[in-house]
Amino acid sequence: MLKTVKLSQANKTAGCAVTYRAGKANKYDTCPAKCELNASGRGCAPSAVDAEYLDAVLDSKPRSGHALTYSHFSPLYWAHKLHPQKTVINYSAPNLSAAVSCVETGIPAVAVVPVDFWKKNGNAKNTNIDGVRGVRCPAEYLAGVGCVNCGGDKAPLCARLDRDFFVMFTAHGVGKKKAGDPDAAGGCYADGGNVALHWNATSNADDDGLTDAQRLRAFAKTLPPRSVLRHHIAGDIGKE
Repeated sequence: MLKTVKLSQANKTAGCAVTYRAGKANKYDTCPAKCELNASGRGCAPSAVDAEYLDAVLDSKPRSGHALTYSHFSPLYWAHKLHPQKTVINYSAPNLSAAVSCVETGIPAVAVVPVDFWKKNGNAKNTNIDGVRGVRCPAEYLAGVGCVNCGGDKAPLCARLDRDFFVMFTAHGVGKKKAGDPDAAGGCYADGGNVALHWNATSNADDDGLTDAQRLRAFAKTLPPRSVLRHHIAGDIGKE
């Protein structure tokens, strides 16, 4: 199931168009079951990508605008489809080393770090790992900055396909301790707070007979030029 919001009011995504994606039986059913942040026991096989939905995500980029999203599915299943004129998919890397490897092979990537990471690093706004730069999400420390204006006149950081850095998010939400601990399963930020409310509502929505891909393509056509669209704030590209 897919929920669409033409103008988000959430702090980080205010001013953006956003979507939420969930399984009909369980909200995690479009996510990979082996995602390190998913301790639900539900989800897809590692290769179970919904090809129709993936293509719709890639194609649903507002005219003269930007579109971005994140996936815990291996880039092996979608990176070959990335293109400058399409939505940028960022690999949600399980650790910093994996994020570095992505940058070295030209794949957009992000990574989650523990709550105390920046304090331990002298409150720097970026870091360097094996010669690859990691940049902290500006919305975490700059007032008035969110996905809609991150990056200034250029594209938002996560909407830049050809970049020589990965983006770093500080673990947050009710499960932030688990999210920041590579040895602990669980910690998905979407499993609590307002995001969880939207995600649960998406899972329980009435079925209108359309596929998620069809809903998304129809929604994208309604967005004005120069919009910023963030796909599936919760959920992923998996096939139920």
